[in-house]
Amino acid sequence: MSKNDVCQLCVTANTTAPCCVAFSVLFKMKHPFRPEVLVVFLVLASMALLSNSSGVAHQQNKDRTGAPGSDIPCQQCHGGGNYVPTVQAFLVVDGDTEVLDYVPGAVHTLVVNVNSSGNPAGYGIQGTILLADNNNAGELVDQNSTDCIWLDEVEGRHIFEQNDLCASGVFEVEWIAPPAGSGPVSVYVSAIAVNGNSTSSGDVYEGAQFQFNEGVVGVDEFRGEWVRLSRNVKGKLGLNLDTPVRCSVFGADGRVLFDEPMAAGEYQLQLQTGGWVVVRCMTSAGATFTQRIWMNP
Repeated sequence: MSKNDVCQLCVTANTTAPCCVAFSVLFKMKHPFRPEVLVVFLVLASMALLSNSSGVAHQQNKDRTGAPGSDIPCQQCHGGGNYVPTVQAFLVVDGDTEVLDYVPGAVHTLVVNVNSSGNPAGYGIQGTILLADNNNAGELVDQNSTDCIWLDEVEGRHIFEQNDLCASGVFEVEWIAPPAGSGPVSVYVSAIAVNGNSTSSGDVYEGAQFQFNEGVVGVDEFRGEWVRLSRNVKGKLGLNLDTPVRCSVFGADGRVLFDEPMAAGEYQLQLQTGGWVVVRCMTSAGATFTQRIWMNP
């Protein structure tokens, strides 16, 4: 086996990759080596082939978000698959109600939804949220260990990324928006649809950028006047009604999940579904409230 043959085992053709450096040293040795030494080096090389299932910021200290100043994106290593991934991002705030613009200083949930054709084994992401000057926008909040996301930092830049191979392509990140006067923010996301073979082969990369402008209203002004929505920790939809109404709840596929007249008061509805739902309430006088809200899968 020649040095060039061995280097084909590396993650890239770059001879500075760890496995190639190791084999360069091995083949420069003046004295013969025992077969078991080669086995050790092959094990080290195979470890270098493993994909970064818990995130490249955590494992490599690399920013591959696609943001200005980041390292080369993920398609340099991940490729060859038959998937066609797409990436969407939404902001929800104050009871997980979608907003088009961020509310300065408010706690938001950034929802990144990665879908793909071809039934991949799972998904991975890495992202960041930046101001127009490419500095960090606001703060990322510590995550729950069960939500397949953790937070990291690369050279001062705040990073969110998957903490394992994630079967679901829905990722939620808690984010405290910057103060008033900060201007628009950009969310940069690198996503991959993976085949789960523990290497970078057979995966497909998709990058995306999303911009959210600074809102002109505060959280209190954003609330509806006579219907207020919320989502509790058990995934129930909360309705706080100031007046009698008839409320209907529709799934993203148009299914009717709930449809009943309701008196004024507070309610908790267990919908048995996740993702976006649309709530539509109407008073006897014909006044209508319609709002989309994100429910945990």
